[in-house]
This record gives sequence, C-alpha cells and structure tokens, in this order.
Amino acid sequence: MILYNCIEKVFFITKRLPGGGIKIFDMGEWEASAKSEMLPGFLNRNGLQTRSKVFQGFWIHRIRVCRKRKQTKRVVLFLPGGGGMQRATILHYDTAARIVKGTGADVYIAAYPLAPEYNVRDALLWLEKVYAALLKKHDPKDIVFIGDSAGANLILSLTCRLKQKPGKLIVISPACGLENGKTRNIRLAMEPYDPILTVEMNDMIAANWCRNVPLDSPDISPEYIEYKDFPPMFFFYGEHELFYPLVYAYLSMLREKGVPFKENKEPMCHDWALCGFLREGRDAIHMMCRLITE
Repeated sequence: MILYNCIEKVFFITKRLPGGGIKIFDMGEWEASAKSEMLPGFLNRNGLQTRSKVFQGFWIHRIRVCRKRKQTKRVVLFLPGGGGMQRATILHYDTAARIVKGTGADVYIAAYPLAPEYNVRDALLWLEKVYAALLKKHDPKDIVFIGDSAGANLILSLTCRLKQKPGKLIVISPACGLENGKTRNIRLAMEPYDPILTVEMNDMIAANWCRNVPLDSPDISPEYIEYKDFPPMFFFYGEHELFYPLVYAYLSMLREKGVPFKENKEPMCHDWALCGFLREGRDAIHMMCRLITE
C-alpha cells in the first residue's frame, strides 16, 4: 500500500495540471487508438504466443501458453475498458498474460467497435457474434467474461442479452450511475478523491459512446439490468474512484434482490485490480486465476 499511496499522490498532482485528466481523451487520441492494433512484444515471450485475426470487421487477439499440456478447456473473453473510446493498454495486456500463465486458459482480447464512429449498441451486436463463434468450440460453462470500467458494463449488458450465458463474470470497476441529476452530483462530490477520473470525462463518454442510447438503458447502466439466471459474479472495485458510492449502492441493490455475487474492494483507485506492478493488483489477479480454474 505504501507504493500505491506514492503513485496516487503523483496522479493527483498530474490531475491538477492544466488539461490534466481530461487531456488523454482528446478526440484525435481516440481515433488513433481505435485504429491501432499493435500488440506489446512481451506477449510472444516467456512461453506465450499470440494470434490476431479480423472477425466481422474488428480485431480479436488470442493469447495462449505454448505448451499444450498446460492448456485447459477454459477460455476468457476479455473486454478492456477505456470509456468506449480507447483500445487496450499495457495494463490490460499484462493482466491477460498473467491470467494465461496462471490458468492455462486462452484469453481473447476483443477490440470491439469504439466511439466516435460507433456506440455501445454497435459493440454489443458485434460481441454477440463473437460469443456465438466461441460457442461453436466451447461449452458456455467453460467461458469466463472479464471486463473493466466500460468493459465491465459491457460484459454485464452482453450477458443480459444472451440466452446461453457464460460460466462466470469477473467485473472490475464498473461505471455505475452515468445519468445526470442526483448521480452526477454524487460523482462531483467524489471527484476530489479520485486520482484519475473526472465527471467531464463521464460527460464525454455519455455524449459519444452512449450516443442515441438512453442512459437508463440496460445496454449502458448495470443498475437497470434484469439479473435473471446470471452466472456467478465477482466484483473488484476501489473506494477512491468516482463511481464508488454508486457501485456500492448498485451492489446493495443486487444483495436486496437476492442476486448472488462476491466482492473485493480496496482503498484504491479505478481499475486497481489490473495493476500487476502492485502487490494488491497481483493478489487480485491471482484471485481471478482461481475463479477461472475453479
């Protein structure tokens, strides 16, 4: 936690600089990121191999262990976050690599359609086709969905749409309460405690990624999903993130409705569970590996 606290202080300083926080969401950066499909070189080292292919117009990257005897029948569909506007980061690829090595499961990182050209429903329609393709080779019980932030919302919304649901969901820092009004005031009140996110970012996501979709739609907001016949869910989230009070309220609602889930929260920032360079992040990824193999 000492290392994390030092890093958090640095992020708070950066956030206070002119253009801090929101500058990474410059429209030009979104477009460049959406078109970039370069994979980090470390993925093809240390006993791993990658294969990338275009499926229905968008890339899917498979990461697996080289040795067949270490492979399992479990597969992971990983939907990286980024507000529906940015591709996977080094943290996503590092987490995927750790999961592959820790479980022997194939991990598919889906480069789903992004804003500003597409919206969340375009992504969901494409992901339904991806899942249908996975079902041709795998039993649904052997498929695990992992998503963080906007990707966390996607795996929940996608599961809601599916008749044959996956075996498990690992939900990391979902973006709850994107509506305006009271929820916006809650996010504004949390903004000074979040070293990364801003409400302005949320507004840009709502205007682009959620374009032409009501913010109370189950395609966007986990709070409005009907959790019928859902698989086991495990949530990772932080107490220092913009969405914390809203995630807490959302999970309380699930608990009141009798929807089973497990959770792991830390006094840390958005997506802390992907930070394999931190002890807490490594512990979270080890826990994900156990969840996948159980």
